[in-house]
Amino acid sequence: MDALANHPQAQARSVFEPVITGRVQASHAYLLHGPPGSGRSEVAELVATALLSEGSERTDNADRVKNRTHPDLTWITPEGANGEVLVDDVRDKIIAAVPMTPFESRHRVFVIEGADRMNDSSANAFLKTLEEPPPYAHLFLIADSLDSVMPTIVSRCQSVRFSPPTPAALAEMLVRNGVEPDLANECSLLADGNGERALTLASPHGIAIRDAGEAMAGSALKGSASTAKAWVALLAAATDRGKTAAAEIEAASATRLEIAAKSERSKLSKEAEDRGKRARRRAEGKAVDLALFIAERWLRDLQRVAVGASDLVADSNRRAQLEQHSMAARPMQIRSAIDMVARARRAMSLNATRELALEALAHQLDGALK
Repeated sequence: MDALANHPQAQARSVFEPVITGRVQASHAYLLHGPPGSGRSEVAELVATALLSEGSERTDNADRVKNRTHPDLTWITPEGANGEVLVDDVRDKIIAAVPMTPFESRHRVFVIEGADRMNDSSANAFLKTLEEPPPYAHLFLIADSLDSVMPTIVSRCQSVRFSPPTPAALAEMLVRNGVEPDLANECSLLADGNGERALTLASPHGIAIRDAGEAMAGSALKGSASTAKAWVALLAAATDRGKTAAAEIEAASATRLEIAAKSERSKLSKEAEDRGKRARRRAEGKAVDLALFIAERWLRDLQRVAVGASDLVADSNRRAQLEQHSMAARPMQIRSAIDMVARARRAMSLNATRELALEALAHQLDGALK
């Protein structure tokens, strides 16, 4: 049965359903773009499984693709401290591997998540391979937005757009992942069509991150964001999220080390340690950004209430609370505060020191809203 026959992403269905059913040959390169959690990776897995199962008698190809253990599958995720795709990964795992014939399948599949986070060195090194891959090689690039992918890469790929999932679809996804329905509905409304964000918000770490972001915005209305040091709880939540991310890398690496040859264990152990450190820094950065996203969203909802547009509030459960807060500041003051949070988010994406940037933001918010 075609796994894409009833898929909610219409363009993905129209492009890949003929490939999966064998009516159309797969292209050499696809660019799957849309918000995280919109099904990009899942569709890439489905198509990769179909290609790698072609002519194969094995029945576990789907599991091997899902676990990234199929010998003809290379799956790269952002590894840099700031979530970028490393040039060494592109050179060693893609450029050097594409010319090699398949080990056991008729095809080889290469997936690059975060293709919009390749730096210039990675992207330029990749161009020649993308332009002239052998007929058995198929490349799937996954990106949040076309705008941040080099035009020379975009022009060499077949573009497949993934629309943001609706709040109802996100809530269903969260419930399937074991989240209680009420919490799933809340997080889906706050996630702004971003499935990755919704999953994080629904996690124990996400609840703490959300509380910290809302507390920072709320305390600014009282003129106490700086004196209450609301950013301390925010940084603590981010640190906890980072530790968990590093522990997940360590656990996955431990399994690989058990089956690795003794001569390789030292190298693999050092690589795992480095990946854990990078994962921790990335997770901490994402947690801080998510908290500021929540603070910004809270302020936007407050502004909607202040101008009489309460029906546009993202989370209707907070409407009464926001109506009480809206008396404390004028719409133009709230607009100024929103801009301050947005600037802080941009600054931290450029490696600003988190604690200093958050403390400065708290002082600015106090001045803007009181």
